[in-house]
Amino acid sequence: MTMKMKSKTRTVLIVLRVLAWLGVFGIALNLGSQVISFIVSFTNPVASKQIPGIPQNLFNLLKYDFRSYAYAMSFIIALSAMFLYVWYQVTMLLTNLNIKNPFTAQVSRKLEGIAYGLLAIWGVGFIGEQYVAWLSKRMGDPLNIITVKGEFLFIAGIVYIISQIFKYGIELQEENQQTI
Repeated sequence: MTMKMKSKTRTVLIVLRVLAWLGVFGIALNLGSQVISFIVSFTNPVASKQIPGIPQNLFNLLKYDFRSYAYAMSFIIALSAMFLYVWYQVTMLLTNLNIKNPFTAQVSRKLEGIAYGLLAIWGVGFIGEQYVAWLSKRMGDPLNIITVKGEFLFIAGIVYIISQIFKYGIELQEENQQTI
């Protein structure tokens, strides 16, 4: 690898780290606002309507049935927490990535953890979407407050395959070191 190529790769990694940390902070703020809205809705439902980022139809669900609202908010908060976990794992991966020796067990484990996190997001999101669809039929009002696309399943599969490639790379490195 030429010196110019190494410099470009380091620059790209630094930019990706900064973007990943911005993603973590953004999701953490979103999660915080959701938790605050949920707590405020216990004592003052009208005030929780004023918190930015909370959809109007979620407030309608609160007026309809508090228990259903609590379940829906639990799904939303759980999904946000899972997104935060995945983004944090990505930042740790980018922070600990050594470009000179990327095939390490730590990188492979982080990639596998990210894949499982994405799979969990898809699973919880799918269950949450089904619950909200059922509530929408019961209420007669379309909620559309939880939307997790099937792409998460696809991306989880891709990241898992990459983690397996890294595991294989580690095995090749170990065999190469034993041969020498």
